[in-house]
Amino acid sequence: MALIIYDQGYRIQTPVKSLFPPRGVEQLSASARTAEVGGERDHEKDHVDQLLHHEPGSHPKGNARKAASIYSQTGGSSTTQEHPRSYIPASLIMSHPVQSVLQGSKIQSALYKMKQFGISHLLVLSGAGRLMGIVTEKLLLQYLSHQGAQLHSIEDTIEQCYSTQVVTATPDTNIRQLAVSCVEHHLSCIPIVEDNGNLLGIITRTDLLQSLINNEWLDSR
Repeated sequence: MALIIYDQGYRIQTPVKSLFPPRGVEQLSASARTAEVGGERDHEKDHVDQLLHHEPGSHPKGNARKAASIYSQTGGSSTTQEHPRSYIPASLIMSHPVQSVLQGSKIQSALYKMKQFGISHLLVLSGAGRLMGIVTEKLLLQYLSHQGAQLHSIEDTIEQCYSTQVVTATPDTNIRQLAVSCVEHHLSCIPIVEDNGNLLGIITRTDLLQSLINNEWLDSR
């Protein structure tokens, strides 16, 4: 279970926290909470993996019901033991397929796709499908509103508008860790990738909130 940074399509070893320097005492305290939340126990992961029985290449649907089923199966265990309910993998609530644009696409095309799907971000992929970055509506509008010597147009490409450093997560990362990371680092989404870099899905802040709304059993410990 891990958060991983991809920079211009390549996995790098830079710690995620290094991209987001702490801002005062509150951030330092929050980082400690992140480490606590991120320190899930292996026995919880193993137990949930047995309950999920995911098949390779499958993309879970009806995630809230499936997660609730997991809880119902684990909720009857002894209160003196650790409950695996605290571990919910990212693969259980991630969205798929992922909406994306190719490198070199026009800003107009990116904005149209965001409007079409009612989203505010798109992953930027190479022609070979490699994750190259992420472009957001905010970044595009900032580029278009820039007052410089050269006028910017929606006919320009997205090449100067997207972030090449992307915080990603593996499919077995606890969604609690993702939620904390989104809040602490102001992330709107986190792509889910396999260890080999294969893009599986994406989790947005909306996905995390929806999971919390639909599943009151997602209690904190």
